This record gives sequence, structure tokens and C-alpha cells, in this order.
Amino acid sequence: MRTLRRYLTLIALMFWLGGFTFYASVVVPVGTAVLKSDLRQGFITRRVTFYLNLVAATALAVLLAEVLLTADPSRRRWVRLGLWGVMAVCQVGLFVGHSYLDDRLQPKGMLILDPETFRPVHRLYLWTHTVQWGAGLLFIGLMLRAWMKEDQASTPSI
Repeated sequence: MRTLRRYLTLIALMFWLGGFTFYASVVVPVGTAVLKSDLRQGFITRRVTFYLNLVAATALAVLLAEVLLTADPSRRRWVRLGLWGVMAVCQVGLFVGHSYLDDRLQPKGMLILDPETFRPVHRLYLWTHTVQWGAGLLFIGLMLRAWMKEDQASTPSI
């Protein structure tokens, strides 16, 4: 069961955080360059982030199970739960922010309705993703350490 739990956790993390990292660092800049417009890229991004948010919610459920099922009696468990909480709160904000931003985009003609309020909310949305991503990276480091300790505790001494 431990191997299956870890396998599912890694798959969830790779799909979610790996996909987000690749999209943010490669796809968005390439799309903007090819389309020659941040605006047009934004109409693609709005569709992609809908799915990214669903993947994140699923991955967060897997990560919570991983924290609760890993035999790690140290304070690290509480730090990991705290990081999970940060990621979960960020995800709620991302769902709300996505809905707000999506309501201000008019696909016909690719128009941003009320750009004065759109830009600051979009900036907050991007920063929320960044905080979530950073918490995810810290979570991974602590998760790997917890797995090492779990393995050491279950290995018989000679």
C-alpha cells in the first residue's frame, strides 16, 4: 500500500505542479509570441486554468491523504498539514478568482470588460498561483524527508 500511495502522490504532483510549471514557463510565453498578443493568449489561458484548477483540487485531496497516512510522528507532519492548508486556501481563492475573471472576458471580439478592475484581480490571481506553487515545492521536500524517515522506521536493525 505504501508504494501505491507514493506512486499516486507522485503522479498527482507531476501532473499538477509539473503541468503548471511547464504551462507558465513555456506555453504562455510561446503562445504570446506566436499570437503576438497577451490578450489573445489570455483567452487560451482562461480555458486551460479551468482544468488546472480541477487538477489542483484532485491533487490536494491526494496530498491530504498522503500526509494523514504517512507514518511520520514528527513536527514535520504539522508543517506539511500547514503547507497543505496554504495550498488549499490558495485553491479556493483561485476558483473564486477564475470565476470573477472569466465573467469579465467576452470571447466574441476577445474583449476584456472593465479592464480597470480586471488587471489588479488578475495580478492577485497570478500571485496566488505563485504562493501555492512555492508551498507545493516546500511540501515536496518535506514529503520526501517524511518518506525517508518512514522507510528507516520500518527497516529492521541488524
